Amino acid sequence: MNLKSISLTISLCFTIGASLFGQEVKLPLEMKFGHLCSEWKLHDSIQAKVFLETGFPKIVINQKFAQNKLSDLKSEKASKDAAIALWGQQNKIKILSLIKDTLKVNGNNVMFDALVADFSTIKSWKNYDIIYPLRDLSGAVEINLSDSYMIVDKNLKTLSPEYIKFEAKTDDKTKGLYINTSLKVYDSLNTNEELKGNFLLDLGAPNAIFVNRNLPEVERFVSKSDRLLLKDTTKFRPNPRTKLAIIMPDKFQIGNIYLTKNFVVAMKMFKSNKSSKYVGMIGNKFFANFNMIFDFKNSEIYMKPTSENVTIE
Repeated sequence: MNLKSISLTISLCFTIGASLFGQEVKLPLEMKFGHLCSEWKLHDSIQAKVFLETGFPKIVINQKFAQNKLSDLKSEKASKDAAIALWGQQNKIKILSLIKDTLKVNGNNVMFDALVADFSTIKSWKNYDIIYPLRDLSGAVEINLSDSYMIVDKNLKTLSPEYIKFEAKTDDKTKGLYINTSLKVYDSLNTNEELKGNFLLDLGAPNAIFVNRNLPEVERFVSKSDRLLLKDTTKFRPNPRTKLAIIMPDKFQIGNIYLTKNFVVAMKMFKSNKSSKYVGMIGNKFFANFNMIFDFKNSEIYMKPTSENVTIE
């Protein structure tokens, strides 16, 4: 198997800031319900449950956590109409106050320019204290879901030759990563259907692959997959609003990468100028089959397969 034969063009849209820690730091990492989370220690004694996101504009702190644990930080009241919208959601979240101060995070002083909001009504956030944009981690970040850890400010000089390096490009109109490639789904007879376009790399997405049914080419892809007897709605309750459907291939292919034992979720995504450019998203159940390293400063990505479900040609 020649790992260097993989050919993916990956585009990054990360705002590069100061490095979070300034030195290589290993932190715990979990995937809960498909989302990434970690535990950080603030001011040497405060344990914080951190929800890690891509495509998010600011650090957001839970109002209850800010009041009970971080009341000593400099803050100011937000304007009454201040709100933030999540990519892929229509509802805006009211911002209650602003924090701009230095915190000690895992023994390192870090500037937090953050928003404070009430998490209690947000299902995927309510058990967390901080929402942290992964791009703000700056230098190279290693994400290893199979071994449950992340390394911030990874020393790239120590990488083994098993990693494949991808050059990245910047797209100022998107808040995350994307690849322009093709998705092929295969049935048990090795017949396939193909969908080409931009796929958002979303470390906040729980499943392996989502496809965007707002787009006509995706609807045609879903219809063709149905004729291959791949679409399965018996195990999942269809949602009329999102037009949820599940494509259950024998295997699927992204670029030169083949993956088994995963499915494709077809659904309508929130209509916006941002989502309309994507035929789909690639999520954490795909990334869980690799050791991923994102070098934000140099716009490069490194991947090393860690699962027997992955084949590369």
